[in-house]
Amino acid sequence: MKELLKRVRGYSYEELLDRAFSRIPVRDPSKGVVFEVPSIETIAVGTKTIVKSFRNIAHVVSRDEKLLMKYLVKELAAAGSIDEAGNLILSGRFSAQVLDKLLRRFIDTYVKCPTCGSIHTVLEKSKKTFKLKCLACSAETTLPSF
Repeated sequence: MKELLKRVRGYSYEELLDRAFSRIPVRDPSKGVVFEVPSIETIAVGTKTIVKSFRNIAHVVSRDEKLLMKYLVKELAAAGSIDEAGNLILSGRFSAQVLDKLLRRFIDTYVKCPTCGSIHTVLEKSKKTFKLKCLACSAETTLPSF
């Protein structure tokens, strides 16, 4: 009976284990995709701050530019709009460091999966909350709206 438990359909436990590990693809950490938070470039014009290539930043973090603008405007308590060239125009003077910090907070909260840390996520809005769905690990997280 013990011999029967040790062998499953003609394979020993060690053989099955070797077979399973041989089918797992080997990941090379040096070839891993590293996500770099884009740096924000600003121009101060009078009492306004212009964030250059804002559309590109929204594209890099895979979020709608209007959603990202809404977050920044709400956090800064300032009015804002996006011009034809894809620049964000904010009413008020804000440093690039403040905007970088807010962008990092946005990415940590609304882009990165809290379970696995992947940036391959989809953000869905349902009523007054957001649902963050991870495409890597299939985790779903409910987030507060802003």
